[in-house]
Amino acid sequence: MVALCLDDGEMPTFHEDDVREAQKLVDDMDDSVLISDILDKRPRANETIENVIIVDNIPVTDSSKLVKLTNVLLKIFSKCGKVESHHIPLDDNNKTKGYMFIVYRNGQEATNAISSCNGYKLDKNHCFAVNRLSDFEHCMSIPEKWEEPKPDPYKPQVNLKSWLCDPECYDQFAIVHGKNRNTAVHACGPNQSFSVQQREFWTESHVKFSPKGSYLATCHKQGIALWGGPDFSKVGRFNHPNVTYFQFSPCERYFVTYSKTPLSPEDPQNLIIWETRSCLNKRAFSLPVLNYWPYFKWSHDGQYFATITGDNLSIYSTPSMKLLDNKKIAVQNIRDFSWCPCENWIAYWQSENKNIPARVTIMSVPHCEPLSAKNLFNVSNIEIFWQNSGNYLAVKVDRTIKNKKESENVFEIFRLREKDIPVENFEIKSKVMSLSWDPKGPRFAVIQGEQGRTDVSFFKIGEKILPIGKTLTNKKCNCIKWSPLGQYCVLAGLNNISFDGVLEFWDIGGDAPTLMNEASHFMVTNIAWDPTGRYVCSSNTYGGHSVENGYNMWNFQGSKVFEASLEGFIQFQWRPRPPTLLRDKDIKDIKKNMKSYTRDFEIKDKLSQSKASKELIEKRRAVYDEFMTYRRKKEKDLEVLKLQYSELRTEVVEEEYVEETVEFFMKEEVEPATKE
Repeated sequence: MVALCLDDGEMPTFHEDDVREAQKLVDDMDDSVLISDILDKRPRANETIENVIIVDNIPVTDSSKLVKLTNVLLKIFSKCGKVESHHIPLDDNNKTKGYMFIVYRNGQEATNAISSCNGYKLDKNHCFAVNRLSDFEHCMSIPEKWEEPKPDPYKPQVNLKSWLCDPECYDQFAIVHGKNRNTAVHACGPNQSFSVQQREFWTESHVKFSPKGSYLATCHKQGIALWGGPDFSKVGRFNHPNVTYFQFSPCERYFVTYSKTPLSPEDPQNLIIWETRSCLNKRAFSLPVLNYWPYFKWSHDGQYFATITGDNLSIYSTPSMKLLDNKKIAVQNIRDFSWCPCENWIAYWQSENKNIPARVTIMSVPHCEPLSAKNLFNVSNIEIFWQNSGNYLAVKVDRTIKNKKESENVFEIFRLREKDIPVENFEIKSKVMSLSWDPKGPRFAVIQGEQGRTDVSFFKIGEKILPIGKTLTNKKCNCIKWSPLGQYCVLAGLNNISFDGVLEFWDIGGDAPTLMNEASHFMVTNIAWDPTGRYVCSSNTYGGHSVENGYNMWNFQGSKVFEASLEGFIQFQWRPRPPTLLRDKDIKDIKKNMKSYTRDFEIKDKLSQSKASKELIEKRRAVYDEFMTYRRKKEKDLEVLKLQYSELRTEVVEEEYVEETVEFFMKEEVEPATKE
């Protein structure tokens, strides 16, 4: 008898014959059915092996130095992720074999280690070669007989420079407005704007054009999307959720994203540098919550990027994304730095420390050699202003006068293109609010005074620093925006209702500033010049108020071109243009022969100012282009016929002309003469 106790205490009874019959049953159920949930949790070989890397070319040493070597190696590779385990094989003589195995938590950390440490120089004799363990298995599984791979079908790439082929040479700008984040790209014409592309929910916050205008980046909860081409089709996507800040490198080859929340608890990295075209993760960093941006500052050509970490200046090089010379540059009490707009130079300043004065240094990269330096005393703050051509560097020094609450402003001007880089200083007694350089000339402007009552002074650098005309007094402005072509500027009072939105358009090309026009835009919040310097836009965005949101378009002389009122207006941004491919000589020739192009420009301007719609103008242009194509075709056909006719007439036939005189008799009438 076999007994089985149930939960309620009842004891059922089975006969032994029943048990024998049950033993004859065949168990045909697989484990995948019975314990499928347990088997799913079983680690897979492919997943585990992706976390393992092999590091070759480590130092060969005996077991007595193994602990020290292990600590050095783990310190390097633990920066890329958490090391779960490691193993350094030994030979029969208890010496390392020159390679080691490292296991990370996931494949992403292993990928970061490969990209960051492959080619890392431990010393002059040891350069790491880092590979994934799965790569060795792949190499071992390669067949001996080579088979020619099948080429992938060709996929044409979108033309990222198509907008530059516009025959009218209209500049484009992007706007974001409304509750649905309506995003539109417009072309700025001489009298109105034309819609190029418009979509709802194109972005969830704001948009940004790349520095050369090739891409348009939109921000979403899942990450960042890149758009380009004639129809703004999607050309890339960066999978980084909840991005707070993002930026392009100046060369557009790299893209930086930052999120205040890490990717996952296991992966605390929240700043990622991507390759723009392939959308690959090139380097990631784990940073605390940032309240400023950008964290990295790029050189003008995108070859280097740098940041301040404590009392160190960390400069990274591309495409390796590693520290320059594999080390940080120790700079005691460094406070800020700035890259030169056209050279790989860095200007940084150090604050005072006890008896050590403040110091401004200009350093070349990658050699990290100082080009010039200046010691400064009684410094409370320093600001650095580069001129676009890199000829000059202005350093604004705020000094606190002893036993007084007031401070004085002193400017140190570095002449970087002259021998030994001379430094010239001049002092402005009143408080300086801002300084701005003319992008194309040796001129700069200074706003001085207090909020609500400011003066504006212009200076020109020659053998000495001299003022341009008289100081403009009692101006309602706190911002100066120069044209990208220089000479012209706009004085504006931004984000201040007491300034009444006054806009003043000035020409600084002569011996004294010339006021071209004065206008106003109530509650103006931003001023932006187009890349060609033809137009300037004043906008009133939906920030702290919702009054008269929209933008006004002006020409460089201050005449209003058109205006647009938009509810919930959020953002306005011009589409940048890439640097011109013309030489300075070509540009001078074009300016010299500008009168020869005037007639064509006048015809186009009259055509655009006519009442005919844009569609009718395009239709007429299409008909004209079709006729000219037909005419050129017939002219080619005529040339072919002439050639055939000349070949048929192999002999030249001289025609003889015979001159004949033919006389006709006309009726003759004789009338007598009459007497008067």
